[in-house]
Amino acid sequence: MSQAARNVREEIEKKRSGRSNGTQLVGVVFLLMVIGTIVWGCWAVISWMNDAQRLPLSRLVVTGERHITTNDDIRQTILSSGEPGTFMSQDVDVLQQQILHLKWIKQASVRKQWPDELKIHIVEYVPYARWNDLQLIDKDGNVFSVPAERVSDKTLPLLYGPEGGEKEVLEGYNSMSQALAAGKFKLKTVAMSERRSWQLVLDNDVRIELGRENRTQRLDRFISLYPILQQQAPADKRIASLDMRYDTGSAVGWAPAFIENQTILSDWVKQQGQAD
Repeated sequence: MSQAARNVREEIEKKRSGRSNGTQLVGVVFLLMVIGTIVWGCWAVISWMNDAQRLPLSRLVVTGERHITTNDDIRQTILSSGEPGTFMSQDVDVLQQQILHLKWIKQASVRKQWPDELKIHIVEYVPYARWNDLQLIDKDGNVFSVPAERVSDKTLPLLYGPEGGEKEVLEGYNSMSQALAAGKFKLKTVAMSERRSWQLVLDNDVRIELGRENRTQRLDRFISLYPILQQQAPADKRIASLDMRYDTGSAVGWAPAFIENQTILSDWVKQQGQAD
């Protein structure tokens, strides 16, 4: 190949290489522009979503079977730490913990629904009995607090006992209530002292002292003995109490038939000087 031909070929290859480099440069510039546009677009969307004036959480939907909780309870609890954020910025875990500060709520779940809604589902503790006058207890032995005016059931049984003895007292109430029901008696109150001594009150206000030992046997003896004593009661008397802390028989306390006997068991729980 002559020198002239080689020169021509080299010139053609230089032109091709120049066009290729130029095309690559244009491609890189275009790619950078696309990436920049995407980044700017994402930033603009996030900024728009986080703008409290654009997507405030303004609607509240509360679900779940409720007997105690009101919508205002939930609203005030959420607002206690400030206004809710936007759909994107609000942490639902924080809201969930705020709602669980209501002592009668057992479980709570919070989720957001586009564009401005908070959906809250709650599960309340179900009152099973009163505990030490000031609190309530559910059937599993969980103690919780409820404003007094919110408790609609005034017939809840009364349970008393030392702190930490909730489940033991509840178990005692359940077992003794079942045993008494078989004898047509209804249990109203159960108290267990710190020394594990038991006292009961029936719905007719008869007080039963069971003590610490042989609780089941003493209760069975009461069920058998009470009808006999009732038949023997003077016309102007009624049975006010039965002390079953004896190997046989019992000590009977009488009261005038026209006087209602009042028993304050919360004070009795604090006294430990009684014989078992």
